[in-house]
Amino acid sequence: MLQAVLLDLGDTLVHLSKPWEDVFQANLESLYNYLIKKDLQVDFQRFAETFVRAFEDASATADFYKIEIPMQDIISKVLRKSKLEFLGVDLVEEAMMEFYRPEVADWQPYPDAIETLTALHAAGFKMGLVSNSKSDWFVHAILRKADLKRFFEVIVTSAALRIRKPRAEIFTRVLAALGVKASEAVFVGDSLHADVTGAKNLGMRTIHVLRKQAEGTSHVRPEATVSSLTEALDLITEWKDHSIRTVHSAR
Repeated sequence: MLQAVLLDLGDTLVHLSKPWEDVFQANLESLYNYLIKKDLQVDFQRFAETFVRAFEDASATADFYKIEIPMQDIISKVLRKSKLEFLGVDLVEEAMMEFYRPEVADWQPYPDAIETLTALHAAGFKMGLVSNSKSDWFVHAILRKADLKRFFEVIVTSAALRIRKPRAEIFTRVLAALGVKASEAVFVGDSLHADVTGAKNLGMRTIHVLRKQAEGTSHVRPEATVSSLTEALDLITEWKDHSIRTVHSAR
């Protein structure tokens, strides 16, 4: 019987209100301004080039090996190259938050997000969130800001585990915490590769939320493709009702 719903965050529950390039630039300027106050003595262009190289190297490594390199590690690398490593761990954590602070404000919930989560919660589903992100703090900050955190019993990020979807461990961590089998859960996400492939490999039902252009060709096929969370809710309700009827008829 269907007992749990697992969801992705970005482009599933929330979306950016600005182009990514503008958001990244604002993040970079926020981090630079913070470090200038901590005695960073390089011009912005040089700092930006150093940061972008470290960021892109980390992203390429993470994508290839399906591991996560947290933002704190990227910032530490940049600080070493900028001769600021002596400022220590506390500064790295604060710098990470300053980097993401502008972006937190730019992530907005989709109009149907709270309504859908409210309905799923009221229907008695156990709920978990699984997000690929370079910062666990960032994910929790978005959820608090969008008033979505209250719906989830379990929140797991790639930054916390240092592995990325579609690797099985990140999904099994949530299933174990919720106390359900993969066959008792459905995963809702926007990425065919990270969300649908990862969840299907474990035996979960999957719903692909296609809100924008697809990410290229894929051989994986979700149980359903929808354009909104409202449609996903209708399908999940239908699947749950069917499983209940099946159990009752078997008695």
